[in-house]
Amino acid sequence: MLPDRTIAIEVAAQIGFGIARRAIRSGDRCTWLDAVPALPGQNPAISRSCGPDLYGGTGGIGWFLAELAARVPDRLLRDTARAALRQSAARADDPSLIGPHGFYGGRAGVGVGLLLAGQALDDDEAMVAGRRLLDALPLDGHAPDQTDLISGLAGTALALAIAGDVLAAPNLVARAACVARTLVGLGVRERDGVLSWPTMPGTRAHLTGFAHGTGGIAHALLVVDALLPDAMLRSAAIAALAYEERAYSPEQRGWPDDRLLPGYPPDRAFYPTAWCHGAAGIAQMRLAAAGRGLGMAGALDAALDATAREATRMLGLPGSDLTLCHGLLGLADALLDAARAGRDPGPLAAILESAITNFHIGEAPWPSGLPTREAVSGVMLGHAGIGWLFLRVADPACGSILLPGAQILTRGGVTGP
Repeated sequence: MLPDRTIAIEVAAQIGFGIARRAIRSGDRCTWLDAVPALPGQNPAISRSCGPDLYGGTGGIGWFLAELAARVPDRLLRDTARAALRQSAARADDPSLIGPHGFYGGRAGVGVGLLLAGQALDDDEAMVAGRRLLDALPLDGHAPDQTDLISGLAGTALALAIAGDVLAAPNLVARAACVARTLVGLGVRERDGVLSWPTMPGTRAHLTGFAHGTGGIAHALLVVDALLPDAMLRSAAIAALAYEERAYSPEQRGWPDDRLLPGYPPDRAFYPTAWCHGAAGIAQMRLAAAGRGLGMAGALDAALDATAREATRMLGLPGSDLTLCHGLLGLADALLDAARAGRDPGPLAAILESAITNFHIGEAPWPSGLPTREAVSGVMLGHAGIGWLFLRVADPACGSILLPGAQILTRGGVTGP
């Protein structure tokens, strides 16, 4: 059994108030000074003010605080959310800080985050700023490998589609479809019909998974297709999922991470189980895709099994990363979706009970996704993401930041011009 709504909201609120009190304020805006690794594995990290993005910046932090303030009416939470969103909107105009494309790392994600956070706060200023950013997005000028969900065209298509659905704006949905068709044209089709994309340099093969691989790209294509049906987009998504299924290793019981990483043998793949790379993101995406009538059974079962096994292992380790991107609560987010789809949630209840006991009641510092585990405020590696998970536990209507647009797929509705 999951924690009841009262304790889950209490955990999210404790985290949210802590974030709000750490804000650095100037006028009607605010930011945070967070630790950020400058190089892979760098320890200790450097410190700098947050960027405008959703991944670790003021856009994501402001969005979390907005969702929290909608459920815990409080002036500090509401005012800090608005101040963070103003900072994100202002800084998103600076091309030296953020590029146009991508959901978590691009201006497209900032735009839809402002829209949805503004909707939660009933804040027209944030919604107008978000629409302005989305309307100004370029539909061309991208690099050939700028295709993934984090910082590429898949993230832009997804952001435009969600915004078009929220605003009932057919022109935004049409722009999402235009970006999605461009994305399909950048894919590499193999003789057996599978489809994949170059998403970053330094890989031994095109990547699978949600953040940088075929799973996230397929998700974006399916969301656009759900709003503006297009056989080409749906076919491409199915071919992308087939590429991912082909990459599965029964021996390793998982999917390879084909990045060439410093300090790791170049001829040896490893098999992570995170949201960003591996089974957790794959499981979560396929749970939603099953709502579109796609046959997901084999790969979905394998991904959920791998996620539950890794979550059990991490639960028994002292000092585990607890955050969303590649931590224990990112696995819990996928298992929560599994539970709500009527599937076995594995160790989900034990994960949440342990987190509440040790870090909420026991008042130990919530560990971040940095090697030092020091406190950071952002969504994917920090406290805002932990708080978001507990908001989801408290309120089933609160969508996952790890699977944006899932409600569009699972409701089965179609809108458009």
